[in-house]
Amino acid sequence: MSGRGSPPRTLLADTDLFFYYLRGGRLERQAEEVIVGAESGRLNLRTSSEVYDDAILALRSDDHPLEGIREFLCDMRSIPHSPAPMNAQTAAEAVSLYVEFGGRSRLSYFDSFHVATAKSLGLALLTSDGYITRNASRLGVEVVDLSRWGGRE
Repeated sequence: MSGRGSPPRTLLADTDLFFYYLRGGRLERQAEEVIVGAESGRLNLRTSSEVYDDAILALRSDDHPLEGIREFLCDMRSIPHSPAPMNAQTAAEAVSLYVEFGGRSRLSYFDSFHVATAKSLGLALLTSDGYITRNASRLGVEVVDLSRWGGRE
């Protein structure tokens, strides 16, 4: 947690944070603590601009109606975060990561963009993805595991 007068800690959040906060689940409490930290100014949340496509595809694959997806995106908008625009260099890094580490039970397509964005910005990636947390050093990214979040940040 940032002390009095110190700048907020900046993390790049993946889509997990938004799903656990807005839809609940096993990490709902941790996600809520992160969001409270962002709302209070102790945390500065960044995302890859791909976070929205990631959320849309996940909801579409679960057969959610378009209106429900629109509402989810509006709810995401109410959470303090700022997306980093995608650029060709970061996208190329994401594809390289996916070629090397992607596949079933490995690095997902969208997670490769989150990892690449975190690397390009020099930020720790806040995620609960087991593959990423177990392979952070191989992926070349610092990871903060949402499942281990305990308000100490």
